[in-house]
Amino acid sequence: MTPEVRLLRGDQAAEAARQSAVSFGIAFDDDLIQRHHGWIAQGELWGVTDEDRVLAHCRITTVDHWFGGQRVPCQHVASVAVPPEHRGRGVASALMGATTMRGAEGLGLSLLFPATTRLYRKLGWEHAGTYTVYRLAAWDVDLPEPRPPAMRPAGGDADWAAIIACYDRAATQAIAMAARPPEVWEQLRKATYHYVHDGAEPGSLSAYALFDHLRAPGDWRYTIAIQDWAATSAAGLRALLGFIASHGSLGKDATFCGGWPEPWSLLVGEQHVRVDKAMRWMARGLDLQAAVAHRGFPPGLSAHVTIAVEDPLLPKASGPWRLEVNGGRGVLEPTGAAEVRLDARAVGPLFTGFRDPAQLALAGLVSGPPGALALLAAAFAGPPPTMVDFF
Repeated sequence: MTPEVRLLRGDQAAEAARQSAVSFGIAFDDDLIQRHHGWIAQGELWGVTDEDRVLAHCRITTVDHWFGGQRVPCQHVASVAVPPEHRGRGVASALMGATTMRGAEGLGLSLLFPATTRLYRKLGWEHAGTYTVYRLAAWDVDLPEPRPPAMRPAGGDADWAAIIACYDRAATQAIAMAARPPEVWEQLRKATYHYVHDGAEPGSLSAYALFDHLRAPGDWRYTIAIQDWAATSAAGLRALLGFIASHGSLGKDATFCGGWPEPWSLLVGEQHVRVDKAMRWMARGLDLQAAVAHRGFPPGLSAHVTIAVEDPLLPKASGPWRLEVNGGRGVLEPTGAAEVRLDARAVGPLFTGFRDPAQLALAGLVSGPPGALALLAAAFAGPPPTMVDFF
């Protein structure tokens, strides 16, 4: 029987959990099995199956991400598990190919955090943004006068709603940040400490930090492990940095996730904000018309350019297309010919602004006249794309 890609059944949850355990080096226990049962019940766990055998699987969900101040529906591909006995047989490629087809209607991009780059590149994904964790020694925070405003402990549902609203305001101004679903906020609320800085408007916040204390064995000082944070004003960012500095006697350092570059180092006297760990996430184009229609574009730009995409997995994405940008919005419509040609791998980093067309052309992923490439660069320009929620 030829292997097929389909939603897994409830009676296959234990086998999928075993594959996840052996693939990711995690414990195979009842909690892991129940997690896979939950994903199956929600219609999120897809697998390559041969009769009743599961050869590989992944979790597929839909989450909106902010691009140019607008929400673009995106596909998340996570927990791609291929056990050692099934590797090298094409099952991962079959699974990813089916994943691409499933998101081809209505979803702008497919996003994932890669354990390997080569596999996904072959199928049209490319690095399209950063995920970076920083570390800052509390003693090294030397803020200029006046003394930063104080933060206070959060309390109650009203403050929690204000925390979510503060994040949303910050994420709207960024590129590729997620419009978080409720389950992400439920997980973040489990952080031990919630501190906030009040905004100018009653009931609003200009900064918050959700964190835990981590202490290594034998170390009497702790790390402030910030699970999530945001700042939407200069006063809020100063308050956050001052809060870290106030821990200097017992809190040796703080870790936090942020963009590249992060804003903290603009206020720290020397180059004390260090990269603790970093990786690049990947994106590929799916429904390109939906992606452009949902995305925001520079409001002062009025331009058009014609493009064609070489995408063997998604012939519908090939075009040729005419991209029209005006008044902060874009439209992608079929046309007769194209001046710019894109490899499928170029779509993700171009759309997010991670790579401009000139860089992509150096790698042979884009070709076209300089004027048209400059228009594409202007259309997709913006802050460096970043995600802070690992999935």
